[in-house]
Amino acid sequence: MRKVGGFQFVGLLGLLFLGGLSISGWWFARVSDRVLNSLHQQTGQRLPGKDITFDPWQRRLTGSDIRVEEQGIQFTAQKVSVVLNYRHWWGAWFGENIESLSGIELDDVSIAIDPELIALPLPTLFQRLSINRGRLSITGIDQPLFVDQLTLAKEEGGRIRIHSDNRDGESWSFSGVYQVSKGLLDGEVRLVELPLSALVKAVPLNVLATQNNELSANDRFSGTVSATLSLSWDKPGGLILKGNAEGRSGQLLWSGLSAQWQQWHLNNLQFHGNDPAQSTAELAISGLDLRVPETLAGECPVQLMPALPAGITSFDINDSRLELANGHSPWVFESVNGRLVADGMSGKEKNSRTYQFSAALANIGDLQLSGRLSGSDNDFAFQLNDARLAGPLKKYSAVAGYDMQGSQFDLSYNSQNHTGQLDISDWQAKKIANSLPVSSIHLLKALITDSSGRAAIPFSLESDKSRLPQRIYRAVEQRVMAIVQAPFDYLSHTSGHALEPVLYHEAGKATLTQRSQKNLVNLKKALIERPKLNVLVNVGVSESRDWPELSRYELEKALLELYAATSSVEPAEMITIPPGVRASLVEQMYLATRRHQKIPEVGEQSPGQRFQQAESWLLKNWPKTPDQLESLQKARYDYLKSETGTASGHIELQLSSGPDRKGSEPVSVLTLH
Repeated sequence: MRKVGGFQFVGLLGLLFLGGLSISGWWFARVSDRVLNSLHQQTGQRLPGKDITFDPWQRRLTGSDIRVEEQGIQFTAQKVSVVLNYRHWWGAWFGENIESLSGIELDDVSIAIDPELIALPLPTLFQRLSINRGRLSITGIDQPLFVDQLTLAKEEGGRIRIHSDNRDGESWSFSGVYQVSKGLLDGEVRLVELPLSALVKAVPLNVLATQNNELSANDRFSGTVSATLSLSWDKPGGLILKGNAEGRSGQLLWSGLSAQWQQWHLNNLQFHGNDPAQSTAELAISGLDLRVPETLAGECPVQLMPALPAGITSFDINDSRLELANGHSPWVFESVNGRLVADGMSGKEKNSRTYQFSAALANIGDLQLSGRLSGSDNDFAFQLNDARLAGPLKKYSAVAGYDMQGSQFDLSYNSQNHTGQLDISDWQAKKIANSLPVSSIHLLKALITDSSGRAAIPFSLESDKSRLPQRIYRAVEQRVMAIVQAPFDYLSHTSGHALEPVLYHEAGKATLTQRSQKNLVNLKKALIERPKLNVLVNVGVSESRDWPELSRYELEKALLELYAATSSVEPAEMITIPPGVRASLVEQMYLATRRHQKIPEVGEQSPGQRFQQAESWLLKNWPKTPDQLESLQKARYDYLKSETGTASGHIELQLSSGPDRKGSEPVSVLTLH
């Protein structure tokens, strides 16, 4: 009996042990449920029970594929590990409230944040949270940010310290503090050689005119950016970044455009996320090699300005090169240096910028460009010095029937008053085959070359849609044609003195009229200003105008001799013949000449009428001899020779041998050469 009783006792103990194990298993299973319920009651987040385990001895909760949502925040984690802290060691067994969380680690996390909706309270259950290998998506940033580690630690004063970094190919870090009561995040962002392509994809900078800032398969974008930026964010002000950034060598290939650079700096950056239009920065770039296809080259090389965002308050470029496609002869700007500065930052003035650039235009000359951009308006002035008519300018070398290729010149233009000037210092001119030149190139050169040796052709442009070089070429050619076709008008305009192509003589005399005396004075002044210009003067006479005056002179001479013969006064002493005596002598001379013709009796005509009839007949029929006109022409030649004075070296006189010009004025014709 005792033996049987012993076996019964052992069996009872076995049953108790198995029961205890069963009860313990059931109790352990219920602990995980109680922990999850407690978390739900205290945090409002219900974690799915799938793949969640709880170790009550270490009080560690682990899980996988966890998804949590709060206002403005969503995150999922492939793996979660957290230690639950209770007041008593048996707290987890009996469902005590969790006092805090510690040792929180999340792996392979994906976080999505909408800053406009976020309402992050101060955490009460944990002091520190660590995330390993995560992806952070923020509304307003197109591409996610990948993090190696993200740490959140609670501090005194209702603050959470945040540190995040990524060193896997795209090195960046953030360190800052979030003040829960103010909803304010302050910190510092550091970028260390972050690829520019990643930055452009992440932030909508609109620097590329492609959909979503995406590059096509044939496009390339390389280079890095390093920066230290202060960051602040709250709901009213949005995101604000301040600081400096820089980058080294890189390349952009996009839609036929090619750009390479050695270094760039973005200084005094202020980015305002809520109002990007208020963002500002100063950009400087060195060693830029920019090649622009013809489709993007714009209206003209001179007017091609950087398409910079409005927030760039200054732009500096140094030791750079710009090539603009232009058929077989591209525009190549070397040693490009310059600066563009915003004039103001309020209202319409924000779009107003002044600029000044210098460059060596390859195979042509040195370019100086300055101006002001205001909205779509571009008021500019440029100066092209020591230039040659070569390269892309060769197609503009045909002027007035001559090929001017290779000529050296200076060119200036101001877009505000639409005027410019071409100064030619070295002439290279050849007649174009099968083309009839409008004038001698030597005459053109002499007309426009002043006493300093500068050959200037001023011009003005009309507004049209053609390219600026074409408009300047057309205006210069029109100006040249106007000069050679009306040279005296041109000289009058440039000298400020009225000039005429003829000199008017007093009829029958060598002297000039008062009007032509002034014309000759002005001509001598113009020749001083145009030392290469010469004038040929064809000294002329007019039978229709000079003969009557010569006849009157001969008549007066004969009357004086007749008066001297009939009186005791010597001819040398006589100054004038008394009117009555003169009338009588004229009648006597008339009657002696026309023996068969009588003057009507006194009763038929008055004495005055008889005198006029006699004088008119004598003047009309006075004998003419060729030597009289020749003598007058020679007298005019001598007179003009004496009047030209110091300008005689530029004025050549010759006697006109042309036929009698009946009805014309007694003039000497001027010809420029």
